[in-house]
Amino acid sequence: MQQKQVYSRSITLAVLLLSLLLATMLAGCGQEAPAPPVEITVVVTATPLPTETPPEPPPPPDHSAIVAAWEQSPHGNTYDLGKGPNTYCSRCHSPQNWDPEATTDTPPNCVTCKFPTDAELRIASTMDFVSEEDWVGINCETCHVVEDGVVQEGIAWLSPLTGEYLAANTPNELCTKCHLTSQGVSATGGRGVTHEIYLGGSAHKNWAGITNTERRPEYCSDCHDPHTQEPIACTGCHTIDETDHAMGFYPAMAETVTCMACHEASGMDVGPHPDEAMGGIWVPVVSEMSRSGQLTTSAVVSHSIQWQVSCNRCHFEENPWELPVLTENGQIPEPAEDTGG
Repeated sequence: MQQKQVYSRSITLAVLLLSLLLATMLAGCGQEAPAPPVEITVVVTATPLPTETPPEPPPPPDHSAIVAAWEQSPHGNTYDLGKGPNTYCSRCHSPQNWDPEATTDTPPNCVTCKFPTDAELRIASTMDFVSEEDWVGINCETCHVVEDGVVQEGIAWLSPLTGEYLAANTPNELCTKCHLTSQGVSATGGRGVTHEIYLGGSAHKNWAGITNTERRPEYCSDCHDPHTQEPIACTGCHTIDETDHAMGFYPAMAETVTCMACHEASGMDVGPHPDEAMGGIWVPVVSEMSRSGQLTTSAVVSHSIQWQVSCNRCHFEENPWELPVLTENGQIPEPAEDTGG
């Protein structure tokens, strides 16, 4: 009896374990297996930015008006058979054609040139002739840096010796590479105004330029257009009272006498312009022996100025122009007293 109970309990326990195992298996079958991990591939596509059109470079400055002015100026065409088309005179007339080894020869062919009296060109053995097609002249490159055919701002001197540019800090430094004058004392004891055109000079150095109403010129280009080379009129800076200037005779004189004919201070001669096309206007003149041996009279531009004017400089007794005789201050001289002698 007792064995039967033990056996029954064993069977019961086995059934319970089997039931539990079966329930566990059934529970496992009721659940879905976990899904495998999903692989996500991220594709990054570079979106090009909108292309920007690079800005166009600014157009080169329009220098056509300046070039036209230069072409009509003395610098625009310096080639002349009568003014030294050679490697000696070109030092200033066309620096890039200059040969530092060139020098003058003995007369009569002292330079390669054609004098007015010559039928043929004289050829000096100490310098070479330069043809017009090889002549450089005074062009843009002489005074400005030129890059890719475009003139750059500022001024500089193209050295004919090195082919490189030398800095020019002022117009005077540039102009005086060719235009040199000596610093002299005027004929009026230093009271005149010397228009110096070299470094540090001023057109109005002393008392004649210190009035508060006029601007004192400092550089050559203050009075001379750098491209046409034309000087400005005196009235461009100086205001003239026509009713008082020249004792009221200015309106009658303005068309026949230049300012410099009266106010020139170096003592040079004054007279009608030697070129009849100028209408006989009075200017400072210089008479000298030309290279061809002829006495010539040329109009000149004096750079020496004074306020004071000596009227009897031209209005002297028995003057060749039959001008009325005046005193230094412009008065009609009183007749000499008859002493009865």
